[in-house]
Amino acid sequence: MTDLELELSLHVESGVTSALPEDRISDLTRFVLNENGKSGRWSIAVVLTSDDHLQRLHRDFMGVDSPTDVMTFPAEPVAGESDAGGDIVVSVERAEEQGAEHGHSKEEEIEFLIVHGLLHLCGWDDHDVADRSRMLDYQSELIRSFAEGQVDI
Repeated sequence: MTDLELELSLHVESGVTSALPEDRISDLTRFVLNENGKSGRWSIAVVLTSDDHLQRLHRDFMGVDSPTDVMTFPAEPVAGESDAGGDIVVSVERAEEQGAEHGHSKEEEIEFLIVHGLLHLCGWDDHDVADRSRMLDYQSELIRSFAEGQVDI
Protein backbone atom coordinates (compact mmCIF):
# COMPACT_ATOMS: atom_id res chain seq x y z
CA MET A 1 0.00 0.00 0.00
CA THR A 2 1.07 3.53 -0.71
CA ASP A 3 0.80 6.51 1.61
CA LEU A 4 -2.44 7.88 0.18
CA GLU A 5 -4.71 10.51 1.72
CA LEU A 6 -8.02 10.71 -0.15
CA GLU A 7 -10.68 13.36 0.07
CA LEU A 8 -13.61 12.24 -2.05
CA SER A 9 -16.85 14.10 -2.57
CA LEU A 10 -19.89 12.78 -4.39
CA HIS A 11 -22.32 15.18 -6.03
CA VAL A 12 -25.56 13.83 -7.48
CA GLU A 13 -27.46 16.28 -9.66
CA SER A 14 -31.12 16.81 -8.80
CA GLY A 15 -33.30 14.34 -10.67
CA VAL A 16 -30.47 11.85 -11.20
CA THR A 17 -30.74 8.49 -9.46
CA SER A 18 -28.06 5.96 -8.62
CA ALA A 19 -27.86 3.25 -5.99
CA LEU A 20 -24.06 3.49 -5.88
CA PRO A 21 -23.08 4.37 -2.29
CA GLU A 22 -20.39 6.96 -1.64
CA ASP A 23 -18.34 4.54 0.47
CA ARG A 24 -18.14 2.11 -2.47
CA ILE A 25 -17.00 4.93 -4.77
CA SER A 26 -14.41 5.91 -2.16
CA ASP A 27 -13.17 2.32 -1.85
CA LEU A 28 -13.00 1.96 -5.65
CA THR A 29 -11.13 5.26 -5.97
CA ARG A 30 -8.61 4.31 -3.29
CA PHE A 31 -8.14 0.89 -4.94
CA VAL A 32 -7.46 2.37 -8.40
CA LEU A 33 -5.05 4.99 -7.06
CA ASN A 34 -3.17 2.36 -5.03
CA GLU A 35 -3.00 0.01 -8.04
CA ASN A 36 -1.42 2.87 -10.01
CA GLY A 37 1.17 3.56 -7.30
CA LYS A 38 -0.25 6.96 -6.36
CA SER A 39 0.44 8.53 -2.99
CA GLY A 40 0.10 11.86 -1.26
CA ARG A 41 -3.04 13.91 -0.91
CA TRP A 42 -5.73 13.42 -3.52
CA SER A 43 -8.94 15.43 -3.71
CA ILE A 44 -11.49 14.00 -6.13
CA ALA A 45 -15.07 15.03 -6.84
CA VAL A 46 -17.35 12.55 -8.59
CA VAL A 47 -20.36 14.21 -10.20
CA LEU A 48 -23.29 12.08 -11.35
CA THR A 49 -25.27 14.15 -13.81
CA SER A 50 -27.65 14.15 -16.75
CA ASP A 51 -26.87 13.63 -20.42
CA ASP A 52 -27.81 17.24 -21.18
CA HIS A 53 -25.46 18.67 -18.54
CA LEU A 54 -22.52 16.54 -19.65
CA GLN A 55 -23.18 17.38 -23.31
CA ARG A 56 -23.00 21.10 -22.42
CA LEU A 57 -19.67 20.50 -20.66
CA HIS A 58 -18.44 18.49 -23.65
CA ARG A 59 -19.36 21.39 -25.96
CA ASP A 60 -17.97 24.12 -23.69
CA PHE A 61 -14.67 22.45 -22.80
CA MET A 62 -13.93 20.18 -25.77
CA GLY A 63 -15.74 22.00 -28.58
CA VAL A 64 -17.76 18.86 -29.35
CA ASP A 65 -21.54 19.31 -29.19
CA SER A 66 -22.48 15.67 -28.74
CA PRO A 67 -23.30 13.38 -25.83
CA THR A 68 -20.51 11.63 -23.97
CA ASP A 69 -20.37 9.27 -21.01
CA VAL A 70 -17.58 10.70 -18.82
CA MET A 71 -15.33 13.74 -18.67
CA THR A 72 -12.34 14.28 -16.43
CA PHE A 73 -11.07 17.63 -15.25
CA PRO A 74 -7.64 17.32 -13.61
CA ALA A 75 -6.92 19.76 -10.80
CA GLU A 76 -4.54 22.56 -11.65
CA PRO A 77 -1.18 21.91 -9.98
CA VAL A 78 -0.22 24.39 -7.27
CA ALA A 79 3.48 25.19 -6.96
CA GLY A 80 5.01 23.69 -3.83
CA GLU A 81 2.00 21.47 -3.03
CA SER A 82 1.65 17.75 -3.56
CA ASP A 83 -2.13 17.65 -3.89
CA ALA A 84 -3.49 15.84 -6.93
CA GLY A 85 -6.94 14.96 -8.17
CA GLY A 86 -9.73 16.60 -10.06
CA ASP A 87 -13.35 16.13 -11.07
CA ILE A 88 -14.92 13.14 -12.78
CA VAL A 89 -18.31 13.88 -14.34
CA VAL A 90 -20.48 10.91 -15.37
CA SER A 91 -23.72 10.88 -17.34
CA VAL A 92 -25.99 8.50 -15.44
CA GLU A 93 -28.37 8.31 -18.42
CA ARG A 94 -25.52 7.28 -20.74
CA ALA A 95 -24.31 4.77 -18.10
CA GLU A 96 -27.75 3.19 -17.95
CA GLU A 97 -27.92 2.88 -21.74
CA GLN A 98 -24.36 1.54 -22.11
CA GLY A 99 -24.78 -0.83 -19.17
CA ALA A 100 -27.80 -2.40 -20.84
CA GLU A 101 -25.82 -2.77 -24.08
CA HIS A 102 -23.03 -4.58 -22.21
CA GLY A 103 -25.31 -6.74 -20.05
CA HIS A 104 -24.69 -5.11 -16.69
CA SER A 105 -26.32 -2.63 -14.38
CA LYS A 106 -26.26 1.15 -14.51
CA GLU A 107 -24.21 1.14 -11.28
CA GLU A 108 -21.63 -1.24 -12.77
CA GLU A 109 -21.28 1.05 -15.78
CA ILE A 110 -20.95 4.10 -13.50
CA GLU A 111 -18.11 2.30 -11.71
CA PHE A 112 -16.47 1.53 -15.06
CA LEU A 113 -16.71 5.18 -16.09
CA ILE A 114 -15.37 6.38 -12.74
CA VAL A 115 -12.36 4.08 -13.22
CA HIS A 116 -11.89 5.57 -16.69
CA GLY A 117 -11.82 9.05 -15.19
CA LEU A 118 -9.46 7.97 -12.43
CA LEU A 119 -7.04 6.53 -14.97
CA HIS A 120 -7.01 9.88 -16.75
CA LEU A 121 -6.20 11.55 -13.42
CA CYS A 122 -3.37 9.02 -13.03
CA GLY A 123 -1.91 10.04 -16.38
CA TRP A 124 -3.43 7.50 -18.76
CA ASP A 125 -4.32 8.67 -22.26
CA ASP A 126 -6.75 7.27 -24.83
CA HIS A 127 -6.25 9.54 -27.83
CA ASP A 128 -5.48 6.74 -30.27
CA VAL A 129 -7.03 3.32 -30.86
CA ALA A 130 -4.16 1.33 -29.31
CA ASP A 131 -4.04 3.45 -26.15
CA ARG A 132 -7.83 3.37 -25.81
CA SER A 133 -7.88 -0.42 -26.16
CA ARG A 134 -5.12 -0.81 -23.57
CA MET A 135 -6.92 1.57 -21.20
CA LEU A 136 -10.30 -0.19 -21.56
CA ASP A 137 -8.66 -3.58 -20.96
CA TYR A 138 -6.98 -2.22 -17.82
CA GLN A 139 -10.28 -0.71 -16.64
CA SER A 140 -11.93 -4.12 -16.94
CA GLU A 141 -9.04 -5.75 -15.10
CA LEU A 142 -9.28 -3.21 -12.26
CA ILE A 143 -13.05 -3.66 -11.96
CA ARG A 144 -12.65 -7.45 -11.79
CA SER A 145 -9.90 -7.22 -9.17
CA PHE A 146 -11.88 -4.73 -7.10
CA ALA A 147 -15.04 -6.84 -7.28
CA GLU A 148 -13.23 -9.93 -5.98
CA GLY A 149 -13.11 -8.37 -2.53
CA GLN A 150 -16.44 -6.52 -2.65
CA VAL A 151 -20.14 -7.24 -2.38
CA ASP A 152 -21.85 -7.20 -5.78
CA ILE A 153 -24.15 -4.30 -6.59
